[in-house]
Amino acid sequence: MGQYHKLFNLDKKQFVKGHDIDNGLKLMEQVGFEKCTASALWLLLAASNGRGGGDAKPHKLVGSWAGDRIAIIGDYAEENDIKGMDASAIYRGESGEDYTNISMDVLDMLNREFVRE
Repeated sequence: MGQYHKLFNLDKKQFVKGHDIDNGLKLMEQVGFEKCTASALWLLLAASNGRGGGDAKPHKLVGSWAGDRIAIIGDYAEENDIKGMDASAIYRGESGEDYTNISMDVLDMLNREFVRE
């Protein structure tokens, strides 16, 4: 089988699920191609977009995670995998905090960025 991963913003209480953005769920199924979770993370963390050639197309999510605590958590996570947090409970949605799935907005961001004209 294998371990399935989600991308979490621990500060904004948001997550991205690979299947929702047309990726696999295993760690290495989410890297290495244009519209992958790794590309999404790069765009989400871009702190200075829009100031020069070669920057990403404008989107409300580009740079929105800059400076935040981010974790990639798998379904085999254990309680102490993240200092001071229960990684397992976060993955399962049982941490007592509501995390919002922003995958559809992330997919929109990726589709805009990687459109073939």
